[in-house]
Amino acid sequence: MTDQALFVREGDWFVPTAFTTGPWRPDAMHGGPPSALIGLAIQSALESGQRVARINIDLEKPVPLEPLYTTVDRRQVSRRVTHVYIELHTESAVVATCRALFLQEDEPVPLVERVLPIAPALMGPESASRGGDAPHGSALIFHRDAIESRFTKGDWAIPGSADAWMRLTVPLILGEETPALCELLAIADFGSPLGQAVATDAGVALINVDVNVTLSGTPSGPWFHLTTQGTVSDHGIGLAVTDLADEHGYLGVITQSQLTQKYGRN
Repeated sequence: MTDQALFVREGDWFVPTAFTTGPWRPDAMHGGPPSALIGLAIQSALESGQRVARINIDLEKPVPLEPLYTTVDRRQVSRRVTHVYIELHTESAVVATCRALFLQEDEPVPLVERVLPIAPALMGPESASRGGDAPHGSALIFHRDAIESRFTKGDWAIPGSADAWMRLTVPLILGEETPALCELLAIADFGSPLGQAVATDAGVALINVDVNVTLSGTPSGPWFHLTTQGTVSDHGIGLAVTDLADEHGYLGVITQSQLTQKYGRN
């Protein structure tokens, strides 16, 4: 499983490569690759004049390094509003679900002046920092070998929030061009580790169970900037809120619900 992509397409199935491996278990994926694969299904469901306004992905269980396929169900709510339901399956189980909101475009309207967060300029490769690695036994791992990070604040190893430009460096599907929406969803999951609100020596991490992306613009990729603030309650329930931008400007917000998990616990 060393093909230079996240997945290899075999008919209706998508076979994962080692590049999808997550940081906690050598037999399970990082949240980014299955989210990006869901993005491919979303992209294929779009019709003329429609824009993606919201994506809610529930990561129902660790996604195993097994072949996957997607199912898509569209529901036309009104003339300009469509709900799309997507399930990500292994041969034996549903491992992730998604509800996407499509809105139909209209004529441009006058806008009031407003102030939106603006991402820092993209820094050169000399400013790149991959940060440290969580314990794992895989020769290849998604966050190290398929993602490039250029931090504008903090680092993986520094407690508290960090901000970074990030991009996917391998194709989603071997031999196919990766849509910008998939590039975005591949890195959207990183809002959770960027906004870690627990000390690095605490022996615990905040693991997100969902990825929720609300968009006011259309992503262009491949670089996206994540500005994240994380909070956690005394009972170990966390929330990461991320302002999202690309090199053309502000795009929207990512939110993620988190649970406390000790290192080494499945």
